[in-house]
Amino acid sequence: MKQKYLGIDLGEKRIGLAVSDELGMLAHPLQTLVFTNIDKLVSDLRKIIDDHNISGMVIGIPYTMKGLHSKKTAEILTQVDELKGKISVPVFTIDERLTTKMAQDALHAAGKKTGKSRSIIDQVAAVYILQSFLDSQKR
Repeated sequence: MKQKYLGIDLGEKRIGLAVSDELGMLAHPLQTLVFTNIDKLVSDLRKIIDDHNISGMVIGIPYTMKGLHSKKTAEILTQVDELKGKISVPVFTIDERLTTKMAQDALHAAGKKTGKSRSIIDQVAAVYILQSFLDSQKR
């Protein structure tokens, strides 16, 4: 049986979410959450996990262009560790370098104005994060 995954683009203000199909092959945009605090995020994620029968989460880690840790990388890794202790499904991480840029480019190519589409950009970035993970599982 294939597993259904939740892709997460963690941001300071917004959190983009994507969900895989039942076969674990394709990622689709789900929604954008407004980040207020970690406890609210945990509560929201638990509800989404239950509502969508999620069996694992994939969180993008923002490494530098050289693949190194930055202050932002450390902040996200701290949040990931906190989530791992409070969420009942396995939590995976994946390099998210350039996913926001790819999301902006894709939306721009589709004729969408990215300045007014922040929440959409976050969802599309989550799609890229999740799709990268799903593709890596097929090998």
